[in-house]
Amino acid sequence: MAVSPERIQQQLEEVEAAAEDVISDRQEIVTLDRRRNTNREALRQLKTNKLASQSTGNKSWICVGNMFLKLPNTVVVDCIEKEQKQLDTEINNLRNGLRSKVNHLNDLEAKQNTVGTNLKPLSQDEWKAVKQVLGR
Repeated sequence: MAVSPERIQQQLEEVEAAAEDVISDRQEIVTLDRRRNTNREALRQLKTNKLASQSTGNKSWICVGNMFLKLPNTVVVDCIEKEQKQLDTEINNLRNGLRSKVNHLNDLEAKQNTVGTNLKPLSQDEWKAVKQVLGR
C-alpha cells in the first residue's frame, strides 16, 4: 500500500513544526542565559564596588526599558536579584519542557529517545545523604 503524497507532506510539516519549536526554545534559553550572566556581572560589580560598600546612600544608574533611573544601590541590587530568580525559573521551565519536545520530535522522526534526557540533578538533601553514606 502506497502512502499518499499529501500524507508525506503532512508528516514533514509536523516534523518541521516540532523542530522549529525545539530550536526556538533553545535560542530562548541562550538569550535568557546571556541576560542572567550580565545581571550576575552587574550584581558582582555593585557588591564589590568600594563606593557602594562605604555607604548605603550611594546611587547607581539602571536602565529600565527606554529610561535610565538613578536609584539607591540597595534597591538596584534587590531588583537585579529578583530578576535573577525569575530568569532561573524561566530557564528551568524551558529546559524541562525542551526534554519532552525533543522526545516528541524523535517520535515523529521514528528515532529512539535521546539517552539521558530525563535525568534530573540531585537536590542538596540528596547530596548530603550521599556524602553521609560515603563518610565525607
